[in-house]
Amino acid sequence: MNAWLLELWAAPAALGFALLFNVPKRSLVACCTLAVLGHAVRKGVVDFGGDIVLGSLFGGMVIGFAALWWASRHRMIPTVYSICAAIPMVPGTPMYKAVQALLSIANLTRLPTDAAHSVAQQLLVEAGVNGVKACLILVALVFGIASPILFMPHRRD
Repeated sequence: MNAWLLELWAAPAALGFALLFNVPKRSLVACCTLAVLGHAVRKGVVDFGGDIVLGSLFGGMVIGFAALWWASRHRMIPTVYSICAAIPMVPGTPMYKAVQALLSIANLTRLPTDAAHSVAQQLLVEAGVNGVKACLILVALVFGIASPILFMPHRRD
């Protein structure tokens, strides 16, 4: 299957979260469209040699600005579109690998002491790398979604 076609799977995930959060029916297509758009931008950045964190930042920015534009056209708040579209970009795999490495340390009591220390160090490094990567992706998504508010503050006259 073409790798770019896999980006379309962001739409059912966004649709599921939109239905879970009781998003109005007229907004469901926009949530799915923004999710696919954000995923495609993230994949494009990664394919052109960027990091997943940078790709998540740009994908979140595209979701944030597109949600602001779409919300102004349809008289809704941008959060309705942006949150449901960004949830499929949450880094589940690095989080899972970090927790899995931490839980694997509990099973090291059966190994000899020297081998257990070596394996424990390796598992701690793996858990740390994956945990930091997951946190950085989440921070990038938050700043990306909030970027319209940060770059274009709303003036009240």
